[in-house]
Amino acid sequence: MYELLHDISRRPEPFSRYTAMELWTRPHLARQMLDFHLNQETDLASHRFEAIDQIVSWIDSQLVLSDKRVCDLGCGPGLYTKRFASCGADVTGVDFSAHSLKYARLKASENEQAITYLKADYLSDELPVGFDVVTLIYTDFCVLSPTQRASLLGRIREMLNPGGFFVMDVAGMGSFAGKEEFTLIEDNLMFSFWAKGEYVGIHRTFVYPKEHLSLDRYMIIEPTETWQIFNWFQYFTSESLEAELSSAGFSVDKMCGDLTGEPLKVDGDFIGVVANVT
Repeated sequence: MYELLHDISRRPEPFSRYTAMELWTRPHLARQMLDFHLNQETDLASHRFEAIDQIVSWIDSQLVLSDKRVCDLGCGPGLYTKRFASCGADVTGVDFSAHSLKYARLKASENEQAITYLKADYLSDELPVGFDVVTLIYTDFCVLSPTQRASLLGRIREMLNPGGFFVMDVAGMGSFAGKEEFTLIEDNLMFSFWAKGEYVGIHRTFVYPKEHLSLDRYMIIEPTETWQIFNWFQYFTSESLEAELSSAGFSVDKMCGDLTGEPLKVDGDFIGVVANVT
């Protein structure tokens, strides 16, 4: 017990542990994450449908998606892919959650949309190529370490045709300004989100000011097992984001306050980017 509590009390080194696969592939969590994606009362897992409509409309206005090959990385239940397809694009979605992909395929069939869905980890598995547009939406980039981000940008570059575009959004410094450290211990933390049966949840938030980084660390103590989730989150300035893109061979075409085209603000909560291969 001492070792367990001593471990949760310590401040981890940045990106020292990575548990994204656990969050999206544990059966109970996979069902919960899908529910949160579809829930129109919260933005915890995805934008609400009205905002997604605005995002897709803005992307279409900038890139004219009709007849273009589009790949949405981290597509989840297909909230963006089905809208890209409705714009006339030839669409592929990539995700490592079998549960979310099952829902996405069902909806594509019901809507008679010819969308290709691939179960893959975009950090390590083989990815398709020959796309005009690749998207990574709702701050997926922020949960990755610097090494993972550099690797992923290189992989996306290989996916794109010459002159292709990469569309993404990240959290800005306005979001970082509100982060504070705290500890919470609670029976059935987050109203039974983490496990089906009884459990005790410990939630610790750490803030790393120098790195513009935060960590939400969860320890879930069930009667039969104890496990943890590490949610790292990187925050960006427009300069730091452009530097990472440039190092990977991308040139920023447009940088906005989000992917609806809102004006960019120094202290904004989000940054939306359209970049092309240099």
